[in-house]
Amino acid sequence: MKKIILLTLSVLFLSELIAQDGSYANVNGIRQYYEIQGEGEPLVLLHNFFTSHKVWEQWIDSLSIDFKLIIPDLRGHGNSTNPSNVFRHEDSAKDIYALMDELNINKFKAIGASSGGMTLIHMATMDSTRIKSMVLVGATSYLSQADREFKKTLTFETIPESWLSNMRIHQPGGDSQIKILLKQFSATAYVFDDMNFTPPYLSLIKCPTLIVHGDNDGFFPIEIPVEMHKAIPNSFLWIIPNGEHLPVWDTLWSDKFLEISKLFLTGEL
Repeated sequence: MKKIILLTLSVLFLSELIAQDGSYANVNGIRQYYEIQGEGEPLVLLHNFFTSHKVWEQWIDSLSIDFKLIIPDLRGHGNSTNPSNVFRHEDSAKDIYALMDELNINKFKAIGASSGGMTLIHMATMDSTRIKSMVLVGATSYLSQADREFKKTLTFETIPESWLSNMRIHQPGGDSQIKILLKQFSATAYVFDDMNFTPPYLSLIKCPTLIVHGDNDGFFPIEIPVEMHKAIPNSFLWIIPNGEHLPVWDTLWSDKFLEISKLFLTGEL
C-alpha cells in the first residue's frame, strides 16, 4: 500500500512539473488543466481523443495574435484527471462550461477536433447563447457502425505503433494513462445516448458553424457532416478532397486550415 501511495504521489508531482506553464481548475469533480495564451476575444481550442493541448502548437503563434486562447486538456487526457474513469462528451461539455465560468468568460468562439468537436456539439445544444461561432473538424453527431466495430477490437496490444508513439507525447502518465483512455474509448462503442443528435436537436445550434471533414474519413463517413450541414441553420461545409480523419493536421492542409479558420472566426468569411 505504501508503494502505491508513493507511486501516486510521484505521478502527481511529475504532472505538476510538466504542467508548470499552465493552470488547473477544479470543475465537475475533475482537476482540469488549461493554458491561456494571447490577447483579444476568447477562443477555446478542444483537442481530439488520445491527445492534449499540445496538438494545437503549430497554430498557437498565429491564433494568439487575434484571440485570447483557452486551451484545456479534456477529462482524463494530458494533465487533467478523470476519477470516474468514464468518458462522455456530455460530461466533457459540462467541464468546459464550468471552466469558462471559473474564468469569468461568458461568450467565446471555439475550434474542436473530433471528440473536441463532439464536445462543442453538446455545448451548443445545451446553451445556444454562449458560443459565438465554432469550427468542427472531423466531428460527428452520432457514431457510425464502422466506428463502433473498430472501437470494439481496439486494445493496447492491437493499437498501431504510430498511434501509440503519438499518445506518449500527450499523456504524461505514460502507458498506464493510455491504457485507461483506451478502455474509455472502446467503451463508447456500446453507448447510444451520448452522441445521438438528430436534425431537430442540431437545429438548436444558432451560432455560425464551419464543418470541416475529409471525404475519406474512415470513422465518420461523409454523409454525416452533410446531414449536419443541412440541419444546423447557419452552417458552412468544407469537404477536404482525399482527406482522412482530421486531415487539417496534414502538411498539405494545415496552413489553409489556419487561414480559413481565422477568416471564419473573425467574420471575414
